[in-house]
Amino acid sequence: MHTVDLHVHSNYSDGTCTPVELVQKARDCGIQAMALTDHDTVDGIPHILSAAADTPGSPEIIPGTELSVGFRDRDIHIVGLFIDYTYKDLKEMSAVMIARRDARNEEMAERFRKDGIPITMEELTEGNPDTVVTRAHFARLLIKYGVVKNTAEAFNGYLDQKAPYYVPREYYSREQGIQMILAAGGVPILAHPLLYNLSEKEIRDLLAELKDYGLMGLEVKYSTYSKQDETFAMRLAKEFELLPSGGSDFHGSNKPAISLGTGMGNLAVPEEYLEAIRTARA
Repeated sequence: MHTVDLHVHSNYSDGTCTPVELVQKARDCGIQAMALTDHDTVDGIPHILSAAADTPGSPEIIPGTELSVGFRDRDIHIVGLFIDYTYKDLKEMSAVMIARRDARNEEMAERFRKDGIPITMEELTEGNPDTVVTRAHFARLLIKYGVVKNTAEAFNGYLDQKAPYYVPREYYSREQGIQMILAAGGVPILAHPLLYNLSEKEIRDLLAELKDYGLMGLEVKYSTYSKQDETFAMRLAKEFELLPSGGSDFHGSNKPAISLGTGMGNLAVPEEYLEAIRTARA
């Protein structure tokens, strides 16, 4: 069985590895295929495709993205696989999402500065203005300045929705996100469904709604899932006739406990998932 990883981030969003480094890591891990699914952007895809073309023994690269769409007072994430990353409307949507995110991040940074924590957009982007800044970037700087000891403490005390530094985001709707991935020729998949703290009924209600909008897949294998979680997620996939998918959600040193391909050590996404997704897309 060949292993694939269908949920990976680079430094074009909130990962720490460049596209070149991701290709090298995937090759060294023996990964057969890997999807780059940066948050709300496709800007890293041309670079990872180029890196793979220049690297002997590199894995198949699947162009993807992970769109944040509105859900109640927060967001859920829709992964799109096999997207046309040159599709004009998708690129325009990504530009709007990034602009909204940048405005929100600047306001959050200003709130920190008012309390004596000197966070700036220059530091958040690490000199790369194309970086899609997320709360993980804020967490890194909070650790750097000694405000917190680790990422969990940063999120729980300073970046949570109830924290005074948190600024809500303006999202596209769930239907808009799914329809955009479909319009770009991709396969829309709900990412890590068990991480949204929903009851079984709420998850089923959400999946029924998303299925009506065109959702095609569900992540049933994920780095933090137990065997029981996987069994439940697979049951949901079958119940709603959704394609099973899976991935590590690798972020490099921003999530140091998660390794490419193997997650927290037990992740194994079979190649048959990828082939079923490929067939459905075709």
